[in-house]
Amino acid sequence: MSIFDINFKNLEFNLKQCGSGWFASQCHGLICARLSVLGPNSLELCLSQIFEHSKKQSQEFNQSQEEIKGLFDATWAKLDARQSDFDLLLPVEESSIKEQTIALSQWCDGFLHGIVTGKNPKELKSLFSKEPISIIIKDMVEITRATASSSDDGDEELGYFIEIREYLRTCTQLVYEELTDFRDSVNKIKSN
Repeated sequence: MSIFDINFKNLEFNLKQCGSGWFASQCHGLICARLSVLGPNSLELCLSQIFEHSKKQSQEFNQSQEEIKGLFDATWAKLDARQSDFDLLLPVEESSIKEQTIALSQWCDGFLHGIVTGKNPKELKSLFSKEPISIIIKDMVEITRATASSSDDGDEELGYFIEIREYLRTCTQLVYEELTDFRDSVNKIKSN
């Protein structure tokens, strides 16, 4: 069950219809990474990346942009409050393991994109090369390659999926924590 007040399939549809090129879970990965690095000042960066190639004058564009803003705000609130109910935006649990695995891979792709794009000063690059962030980044790169066959809907596969999802959920919170000082220093500079 998602903690976000967003219909995953509707967001996927609206993103596709407006020509975004991004998937719902991929957007959430990007948002989590941008919030970890820059905090709430990263909303416009997220929107510009997600909707770079979109048809700006469409109902789907307006709807998906509002949903992304809501997702951004809800994610920021969960990460900043250090709440244990933070979760990844993925398809509903009734979806097939294959569909959920693809979304998990897309989520990691979005997170990695958010971590490595944009201005990365030496200090940030240094933080990325240290444990635990360096290990998390390597693991996420591997997860972007994840696949599942259509016959992989057994209890064992579901167990693996749940473990990986929990690992990524925890890693996201850890990266957010590890980058607190960097994020605070960037926001302090911007406010001066």
